[in-house]
Amino acid sequence: MKNLKISQIQFQAKAKPDDNCNQLESYYKKALKFRPDIICTPECSNIITNDKKHLFKFSTYQNECPILSMSKNFAKRHKLFINIGSLLLKVKNENKLINRSFIIDKNGSINSFYDKIHMFDVKISSNEYYKESDSFKPGKKLKSFKFKNTKIGLTICYDLRFPNLFRKLAKKGAELILMPAAFTATTGKDHWEILVRARAIENNAYLIATNMCGTHHTNRKTYGHSLLVDPWGRVLNRAINKPKILNTTIDLRKVKKDRNKIPSLSHD
Repeated sequence: MKNLKISQIQFQAKAKPDDNCNQLESYYKKALKFRPDIICTPECSNIITNDKKHLFKFSTYQNECPILSMSKNFAKRHKLFINIGSLLLKVKNENKLINRSFIIDKNGSINSFYDKIHMFDVKISSNEYYKESDSFKPGKKLKSFKFKNTKIGLTICYDLRFPNLFRKLAKKGAELILMPAAFTATTGKDHWEILVRARAIENNAYLIATNMCGTHHTNRKTYGHSLLVDPWGRVLNRAINKPKILNTTIDLRKVKKDRNKIPSLSHD
């Protein structure tokens, strides 16, 4: 396979999973015009809020999640892959949630999943701070999957600031890395594009960075500006901070060409 067609759905998530399920299904249908191989959504595709009580009240268990069920049916019906960037989910016998990214294959099955490893525990200012570890259990394992002959790595948002994670994925053969996010508006304007392009350049890999956008429940603001960056660090497609579907066809042969030019993966 030489080319891969990717649709990135940047949207403004609402406070309840059912509302976001309806939004995403509408975007999925619009993306079909491009005939994508893979549809990608952002982190927190089911719910986004800074209110812990609201989060625990409206999050669901995996087998009860409307977005997961809808996405599985959609992928099967239209014979494509979907990366649900992440769903915030309850776990039996746990007092914390998981932040889990899913790969749904063309048979409507869960091909792979990844639980976010790095927790966003930061204090940006006296008025803006986050402590994901209070609500979420971190993952422990790197994950990737095969799409035909291409190995694709899985990451989520704050992982972007940890280059060793991306290096390990590339060393294990990942030529393309999915990076769904709900990157904050405050940090995004200064850090987002620089970090995404750096991770692509360091590993001579495609970076598919699909971000949430707009203002959400509890006035939480995300940056948008989703990007698709090639292995040389060039931005092939970008959004602004408004809902948008980015459709891009990428040439997978470019990974090998650029890795031959600068074989840094073999110089560690």
